[in-house]
Amino acid sequence: MEMKPLVKWLIALVAVAAASMSLWLTIEKLAGRINSLAGCGAGSGCANVLGSKWSVVFGVVPVSAFSSLLYIAVLASLWMRGARVRWCRMLAAWMFLAAAVWFTALQLWVLHTLCPYCMTMHGLGVLLGILILGVELKAEGLSRRTTSALTLALAMVLALAAVQHFGPGPETHRVDVLTGAGAPASHDAHARGTGRLVSFLDGEKSYRVAELPHLGDADADHVIVEYFDYTCASCRDMHEKLGQIMALHPGKLAVVVLPIPLNRQCNPNLPRGADDHAHACELAALALKVWRADRSRFAEIHQWLFDYHAQPVEAAEAMAYGLVGEARMSAVDPSWVDAVLRQNIADYKMLVKSTPVMPKILLKDSLIIQGATKDRQTFELLLEKHLGLK
Repeated sequence: MEMKPLVKWLIALVAVAAASMSLWLTIEKLAGRINSLAGCGAGSGCANVLGSKWSVVFGVVPVSAFSSLLYIAVLASLWMRGARVRWCRMLAAWMFLAAAVWFTALQLWVLHTLCPYCMTMHGLGVLLGILILGVELKAEGLSRRTTSALTLALAMVLALAAVQHFGPGPETHRVDVLTGAGAPASHDAHARGTGRLVSFLDGEKSYRVAELPHLGDADADHVIVEYFDYTCASCRDMHEKLGQIMALHPGKLAVVVLPIPLNRQCNPNLPRGADDHAHACELAALALKVWRADRSRFAEIHQWLFDYHAQPVEAAEAMAYGLVGEARMSAVDPSWVDAVLRQNIADYKMLVKSTPVMPKILLKDSLIIQGATKDRQTFELLLEKHLGLK
C-alpha cells in the first residue's frame, strides 16, 4: 500500500523534529552541559533524569544517540520501497511506543521525577509510532509480519533495560582545576580567628580549621573542604561516603563543612533553571548556629539535618535547641553566622562557574571534586591519589 503524500510528509516532519531533539540532547549530554539547560539546574528533575544511569548505555553512550539514529532511519525509509523496508519501519514504530512506556515508567516510579525534554522527545516518538502504525495496520492488520515486528521491538527494549540495569553507571562527578579566588584574606570570614590555617587556590583562599564547622580532628594529616546543602540528594550521598572513609582512616582526615543553601531567598547566585530547595536557608543557618553554640554537638545536628531535612523547620529547631540548650543557642552572636553564611554563598558564585553540580569538595591546591562519586571506592582512590591518604 502506497503511503499518501500528506501522511508521508507529516511523518517526515515529526521524524525531523524528534531526530533534532535527540541529537541536541546527545550533544549536550556528551559535552556535560545538561545542568545549563533551561529547567535543568543542579538538583532539578531534568538534571536528575539526564544525569542518571538510565540516560546512558554501558555508562558512556547516551540513549538519545540510539533514538536519533532510529529517527533518521525512519526518515530515510520514507523514500524507499519494498516489504522489508515497511517491516523495518513498523519495527521502529513499535520500539518508539515501547521505549516511551519504559522511560516514562522509570521517571515516575524509579527516579520519581520528570524531565520535560525527555518527555517531549518520547511524545514525538509516540506520535511518530502511531502515524506509522496507522498506515501499516490499515494495510495489513495484525498479520504475522506485524506481530513479529512487535515481538522483536519488545525484546530489544527489554534488552536495553537489562543492559542499563546490570551494566555500569555513568560517572557522577568530575575533578577540575579551579581558577580564580575568593574574597581578599582580610575580608574573608573563613580565614578569621586563630589556629591552623589551610590554603587552596595558590594560597588565595584560606580556612581556619578550628574556627569553622568541621568533622574529625582539626590537626589531622589532611584537611579537605566540602561545600554542600542539607537538602541536596547528592550531598547526602557524599556525606555517607565521607563518614565511611573517615571511619576507615581515624585521625587522618578532617573535613571543613560549609553549607551553601540552594535557595534564592538567601543565595542569589543559584543558576538559572535550578530549583529552589525548601528550607535550605534556615537549615544552613541553624547548623552554623549550633556549631557556634556547642561544637561538641555539631556532628549530631549535622547528621540529623541530612537524615531529616524534609521535616518542618520547627522540628529541626527543636532538635537543635534540645541538643545544645536554650541558653547557649540564645547567646550565639548572629553576626558570625551571617558572615560565614554570606561567605559560603559568595564562594559558591565562584565555584558554580564551571558546573552547578553539588557537592563541591576542595581536595588540594586548586583541585576540586564536583558532584558525588558513584561509589565509596572511587572517592577513596581520589583521596589516595591526590592526598596520599592510605
